[in-house]
Amino acid sequence: MRELFRHLHDHDGVATCDDLRRLGVSWHRERRLLDIGVLDRVGPRVVRVTSTPESFQQRCRIATLGPGRGVISHGAAARLHRLNGFQSHDRVDLLCRRGSWPGHPGVIITHFTRGPVDEAVVTLSGIPVLDVPDTLALLAPHTGADLLERAVVSALDRGWTIARLRDGAERWTSRGRPGPRALETVLDELSRRNAQASTGANISSAAVHGSTRRPRTSSVNSSQRSPVHT
Repeated sequence: MRELFRHLHDHDGVATCDDLRRLGVSWHRERRLLDIGVLDRVGPRVVRVTSTPESFQQRCRIATLGPGRGVISHGAAARLHRLNGFQSHDRVDLLCRRGSWPGHPGVIITHFTRGPVDEAVVTLSGIPVLDVPDTLALLAPHTGADLLERAVVSALDRGWTIARLRDGAERWTSRGRPGPRALETVLDELSRRNAQASTGANISSAAVHGSTRRPRTSSVNSSQRSPVHT
């Protein structure tokens, strides 16, 4: 049982039935733990230890462990990535392949897609989550411009570049899919501001150093130059 509770401690108090068997907990022992209230069944073949407080991250983990092989996306992914403006986002957004069924209707917000999900998944504390560029790309049509810009700026502050964020937008642009135009608009505006700031800094630097700059002269005078032989 020590291995079981170590696993639960490291995984927000959540485990699958496969985890239980791997850790030596039989089906009968699982039923006993459920009956006495040590464990609670929170999804198909997913249990939670009742002594662990519920949390947003725990709810995200539970959602991804259900049927459908979903990944956390949209506002929920923005919160897990700690992007500005989404600290209070409380809905669990789950992105699934079209045609799958995650098995949690009414508990999570399910999004379906035929888009390039697999190549854009990272893990945060063992939870599959869309990476930052793709999170912003899918989030763009569902949020206001000001909130989207705050999220983009915080992503840039964390080391992402405008080029990499633009790559995420382009991945979701194809025939029949217009793409996240709102994100491209924000990135274009930030690029324009950066260009203006860079130009202004160069002009200021030239103005400061212009009055003290000495004219460039040759370091070799006429007496030092080698004669020209014809």
